[in-house]
Amino acid sequence: MSIKKIILPGEYINITDHEYHKYGKPKNRIQIVDSFTQKPIFKDLTNKVVIAGSAYNAVRICPSFQPSILTPSYNTSLSLDNTVSESWTGKGGRDGEFVYLMCVGNNGCGADSSQKKEVNYASRIDPSNLVPFQYVAKANDLNAIQRESYFGRKAGDSRIAYYFKTWEGTPIFKQQFLDGTAIDENIYTSERALIDEVESFIQYTFKITTADCREYYEQISSLADAKISQISLCSAWTKTIDGYTYYQDIRPYTLLNFPTELLIDTDKAFDIIYQVFP
Repeated sequence: MSIKKIILPGEYINITDHEYHKYGKPKNRIQIVDSFTQKPIFKDLTNKVVIAGSAYNAVRICPSFQPSILTPSYNTSLSLDNTVSESWTGKGGRDGEFVYLMCVGNNGCGADSSQKKEVNYASRIDPSNLVPFQYVAKANDLNAIQRESYFGRKAGDSRIAYYFKTWEGTPIFKQQFLDGTAIDENIYTSERALIDEVESFIQYTFKITTADCREYYEQISSLADAKISQISLCSAWTKTIDGYTYYQDIRPYTLLNFPTELLIDTDKAFDIIYQVFP
């Protein structure tokens, strides 16, 4: 079995303090590492908060703002099941609206895997390029336990797609020196803080399992075409309908393009450690 770990960003593998901070505030960084050998496969520093994510931050930071986000949600663009339209007249962000979800796409790279596309700030993974994590026959829909992980449900004539997946476990917030040493309440008087950099980030853990993404390609073309080259974190809020959770107003928060990762190997799986720098 081939299992790789995708680390986004900040796992201290052959990245110097100078490289990490030479552009000022830390940029999100990524490494793709083979879980068995720990050999880095890919490293990048271009994971961006995109325009919809900036709008999300703005209404969260300044409570006097009205949430006048004009970018379309994935709910409307994909005509997801049980999409609701509820007006929001309060100021700031909607209660319960947070970064919950991840989606993947296949348009972050050119024909050659080295032709990684730059992320356009005013963009998202195009709905036509989203790769559903699950693409199951109607007679074999996900059970209640599985639907605690997979979201963005869209039922077609014969298949049901689930375009989004939530995190594993519980996200954590870390404040630490670059070598992983935690800071404490004495940080303002710490002599070390005068010479060593400190970072703060929210850490999410996501998974792409051996059961994810392949069935979609098997149905629309062939397993030989199975690939991903984009990852996006998404904000949303929840509404319970008929006993199930449906995320509403799903919009991209971040977007990362990376060299094409083929999914032809059905034993290939990924752990994704995603660290968001506030």
